[in-house]
Amino acid sequence: MKVVDTDMVELIKDYMKTSVITVTRDLPLKDVAVVMTEKNVGSVIVTENGKPVGIITERDIVRAIGSGKSLEIPADKIMTASLITIREDSPITGALSLMRSYNIRHLPVVDGEGKLVGIVSIRDIARALDDLFEGDME
Repeated sequence: MKVVDTDMVELIKDYMKTSVITVTRDLPLKDVAVVMTEKNVGSVIVTENGKPVGIITERDIVRAIGSGKSLEIPADKIMTASLITIREDSPITGALSLMRSYNIRHLPVVDGEGKLVGIVSIRDIARALDDLFEGDME
């Protein structure tokens, strides 16, 4: 059995995307969908004063439309407000644990003051783990 060297810790800040697509609470659902399409992203973060207050994913949009919600409904009415975030100086394994526990694929990344600084997806985690294990094999 191969044991991973715990001194080789991959951090969130090394794998997160810093160009986070954000929207305001009052943006209509149809415009949120347009933003996600134009930016080719699977989620957007709803912010207020630079701090994340919610997330809207492709699943949220499908649920909203499928349940008959108006395309004019504001973002804050369909966003997931019980936002799970992770700090940029956290280990990748912490993000993986949160994603598994809460069955989510995107985590907003915040700094020490709670300001949004990035986003990490399950793909980013897979890349980090691949780098970690690949480096350990050398």
